[in-house]
Amino acid sequence: MMGAGKTTVGRALAARRGWSFVDSDAQIEARTGRTVAQIWAEEGEPAFRQLESEVLVEALAAEEPSVVAAAGGVVLDPLNRARIRQAGPVVWLRADPTTLARRVRKGDHRPLLDSGPAEVLARLAAERGDLYADLADVVVDVDGLSADEVVARIEEAVGHTTADGGLASVRVELGERSYPVLIGPGARHRLLEVLPVGARRAAVVTQAGVGVTVDAGIEQRTVVMGEGEEAKCLETVEELCRGFTRFGLTRADVVVAVGGGVVTDTAGLAAALYHRGVAVIHVATTLLAQVDAAIGGKTGVNLPEGKNLVGAFWQPAAVLCDTEVLQTLSPEEYRSGLGEMAKYHFLTDSADFVDLPLAEKVARCVAIKAAFVAADEREDPSAERPAKRSRAVLNYGHTLAHALETAGHYDLRHGEAVAIGLVFAARLARRLGRIDDDRVAEHVSVVESYGLPTSVPPSADPEELLRLMARDKKALEGFTFVLDGPGGPEVVTGVDRRDIEAVIVEGAP
Repeated sequence: MMGAGKTTVGRALAARRGWSFVDSDAQIEARTGRTVAQIWAEEGEPAFRQLESEVLVEALAAEEPSVVAAAGGVVLDPLNRARIRQAGPVVWLRADPTTLARRVRKGDHRPLLDSGPAEVLARLAAERGDLYADLADVVVDVDGLSADEVVARIEEAVGHTTADGGLASVRVELGERSYPVLIGPGARHRLLEVLPVGARRAAVVTQAGVGVTVDAGIEQRTVVMGEGEEAKCLETVEELCRGFTRFGLTRADVVVAVGGGVVTDTAGLAAALYHRGVAVIHVATTLLAQVDAAIGGKTGVNLPEGKNLVGAFWQPAAVLCDTEVLQTLSPEEYRSGLGEMAKYHFLTDSADFVDLPLAEKVARCVAIKAAFVAADEREDPSAERPAKRSRAVLNYGHTLAHALETAGHYDLRHGEAVAIGLVFAARLARRLGRIDDDRVAEHVSVVESYGLPTSVPPSADPEELLRLMARDKKALEGFTFVLDGPGGPEVVTGVDRRDIEAVIVEGAP
């Protein structure tokens, strides 16, 4: 209902998730150049309701994830109710009519309120209450709550906490291929619940050093791949597929990848290729995999010439991020995940989550990544979308990081290389006039707060790194980087090699 605070709450919720925000009334006014009250007075209620429906259809058809503050009257049309039901979780901000009347000033919204807002709002609440209740997945009573408190209750109910077991839950919205990501202690024990319907066999792919067991509840066989980044290669993919064949795995069965990014990337590619595609579930056991590698459907293996040069997009059926198993990680492995976590601080306007509990930090990272994946699943450079919504933005800090890793002699784990890459990208953006010194200092502060390096190694060879960065998969014309700017990080092409070299030299201690 008008006055419930849906614009304020919706905008805050969208910012927290890194999603777009659509306000129906604002869209109507932008389209017509008139206020809602003017349209209502000049053309009448039927014409206004038609505009409401048109704006709703546009909002719900958007490719990128959004929070939509729907006009209260859209529920009067059964077709609108059906559209809303199919679009996603529905939240009713319920308020006492006296609260609504206090918030709505005379003439601000509809001429029908001029005769007495309290009486009219009480009548509308009575008339629409059953429709709202029938449509809503979640009801939040907003009386006496601040906007932040309302957002927190919505997040708890819809986005991050399930009713059973206290696990966080984030959904990657990809239409028929949407899937859940469950986060929290013991998440690995939910494997049976997320298996594809009809699966009779599960091939569990892992590494000897992972040390995490799972029970799929159906016939399963473990296929062990080699250790380390060296095992992330085409030979391993062949070995896995041959193991699937010996087990008798069919297209109706499932691959379960248990491990870090090396396992999820490699087993995911094997699943994508075997029988031209078999379902895969990722049980992510490292922080790096939980906040990044296991989410989004990117699979791939390395060639001697570079990282992840052979791969496919193959979305998992589900992802289980068991934060309990993170306690067994070595300090070095845990730090590697922190590098990816640091990246997420800069991808939305409200991603400061340093002080959150671990499971909530992971859930926040997953939610941000899920939003980018839903908006741009296959990182399509030809798609028409804002540059800051491109999935390639998730590679922030990775251009230099991959070069450092491919060089192979800097003794850096992936997350450490990403941390250096984040600060390098910030300094490069400053050199190009995109950001100021304060924003660079913010990058350094966040990275240092995770205990990660901020400088290019002293022994760095600019020519070697430039040569390796030129092979980056994002490269479209010349050198391509994800660089920060006034609207946040975005893909920037045609970066001059002289600027890159200057910042490499500047960044070395």
